[in-house]
Amino acid sequence: MKNDVRSAMKYASGLTGLKLFHKIFLCFVVLFGIAFQTAGALLIDYAYENAIEQEKKYALQQFQYNKYILQSILYSEPDLMRAQEGNPGNLGSFTAPVALYDQQKNRICSNLSMEPDTLDFRDSEDGRLAFSICQKDGESCIFVYDHVRQGESEAYLVTQTDISPVVDAQRNMTAYFQRIYLILVCIGFPLIFLLTNLLTSSIKKVSKAARRIARGKYAERIDVGTTDEIGQLAADFNRMAEKIEEKVRELSRAARAKEDFTANFAHELKTPLTSVIGYADMLYQRELPRKQVKEAAGYILNEGMRLEALSLKLMDLFVLDRQDFYLEKQETGGLFADMLPGIKPVCEKHGVQLHMDIEEGEIPVEFDLFKTMVLNIVDNAVKADCRDIWITGEQLRTRYQISLKDNGKGIPPAELDRITEAFYMVDKSRSRKQHGAGLGMALVARIVKLHRATMRVESDGRFGTTVRILFSLPGGGRDEEDV
Repeated sequence: MKNDVRSAMKYASGLTGLKLFHKIFLCFVVLFGIAFQTAGALLIDYAYENAIEQEKKYALQQFQYNKYILQSILYSEPDLMRAQEGNPGNLGSFTAPVALYDQQKNRICSNLSMEPDTLDFRDSEDGRLAFSICQKDGESCIFVYDHVRQGESEAYLVTQTDISPVVDAQRNMTAYFQRIYLILVCIGFPLIFLLTNLLTSSIKKVSKAARRIARGKYAERIDVGTTDEIGQLAADFNRMAEKIEEKVRELSRAARAKEDFTANFAHELKTPLTSVIGYADMLYQRELPRKQVKEAAGYILNEGMRLEALSLKLMDLFVLDRQDFYLEKQETGGLFADMLPGIKPVCEKHGVQLHMDIEEGEIPVEFDLFKTMVLNIVDNAVKADCRDIWITGEQLRTRYQISLKDNGKGIPPAELDRITEAFYMVDKSRSRKQHGAGLGMALVARIVKLHRATMRVESDGRFGTTVRILFSLPGGGRDEEDV
């Protein structure tokens, strides 16, 4: 029993190791063989049974005719039943080989070409004819027997009908069928092979495309020519490939952004640190005049302040990435009134005139983040050598818009899409002199996103810059006029 289980498991594991093409091909071959052989056997058996039935009917007719002959003989020769065994009597009058038996089942006479194996005369005493089919030495016969009565004479009559042609025809038909089967197998195997190849060709295309994608060809697609299950599989594969390609592009962009961030960060650290180390070494190694010492210390102080600003901005970015903030609805008038003491000193320090016009409204904000966002935009504006800054708040139908506009140098239109990248600076030399690191607008963009708002920066590169921030109101939709 254990050996049988092991054999079955081994056979099953062998099948699972086959390719789909081989599995389908073998299934077609096995099903074709079983179906054809079964159909042929049933057809041959059906034809044989019909032929035997016809022979039985013919044997019955022969028996009835010879029964009438026997009754005529018994009528004309009553002493026939007293004849010695082996005496054929008037058997030549019969139209088929016959045998006669008396009441004691003793054979009286016979001209049968073969002796039946068994004759159960008891089955024939009820008036029903009995059949018996015998095959000996390549000869096949049907024996029909029944009880015959004529006057006071009684006998058992047995007739023989040769059915060898029917049996031979069945054998010939079986042999002919096997030859036809072999011919069809020789023709069918190539057809099955082609059909299997046709069924699996689409799957092979999917497999080849998957391997090409695995090698890095993410633009690979499959031509979908059908609407069946294979066509649906190909269409789903194409959609999956599109998503993979999109994800790969996103990962590539993220990787490039990280590389740029790292490179820019290293660059931003290298230049001031090199200068700081150089000036510090000069102060340590040499005796310098007071004026040169002051200049060196000023440069060290300036670069140190820039490094401090850089570290603080980086810390802000990292903190924003790792925290969830609660947004609370606040009135815009009171919000900017609270922020004004922090904005005015920045403007006054650079001689910038501040203009503020805020309509009443409510927006969901986190105060400290919101203040940081506005101060960074104002800081960028004053660094652009502007003379005026306009801060306005406008209540739209479903959203609230805050605009910060300056009349500084502006931003070239080609660079507007990059100003929110970390370490990106439009004017690098000016930004370094003003302790800038190119992180202000990156921080602003992150804060805008945390407030579930949208930001649009507008500038022609010559006459100032306008930053518009749209806040969605609770329960409000999005109108075309708000965009």
